[in-house]
Amino acid sequence: MLNLLQGRDISKERNPTVGLEIENSILNGNKVNIWDLGGQERYQFMWQDFLKGAGLTVLVCDSTEENVEKTKNIYDKFSRYLTAKVIAIANKQDVPGALSAKQVQKKMGVRTYGMSAIKIELRERMRNILEYEINIK
Repeated sequence: MLNLLQGRDISKERNPTVGLEIENSILNGNKVNIWDLGGQERYQFMWQDFLKGAGLTVLVCDSTEENVEKTKNIYDKFSRYLTAKVIAIANKQDVPGALSAKQVQKKMGVRTYGMSAIKIELRERMRNILEYEINIK
C-alpha cells in the first residue's frame, strides 16, 4: 500500500508488511507520517503505542473471508487503544472471489473502501481516500 501511495514501482507479487515501515507523504498540502504496522502476531506488541498517536487508523485486509475475520479480531483486540477514526481498505479487489468493499464493511463495522494496491492507476484514488478521511472530524 505504501508503494502505491508513494508512486514507487509496484511489484506484482503480493507481499505482506513485515515489521514496521514509516513514510512521510504530503496530503492536502500537509506533511503526514504513515506507519505501516505488520499484521503478524509477533509484531502486535508495538501497536499499542503507535495507535495512541494516530490521527487516522486504516485497517488493510485482503478481501477474503478468512483475512477479514482475522482483521476484525485484531481490530476488536486493539480497539481500546484507538483514539482516532478507523477506516478499512478491502485490498486485492482484483482477485477472483474477493469480497466486495460493501461486504467487508458489513463484517468490519467501519467505513470500507475497495482497493488493489498493485494497480498504479489507483494511486490517486488512495490519496483521495486518505485526504478525505483525514479532513472529516
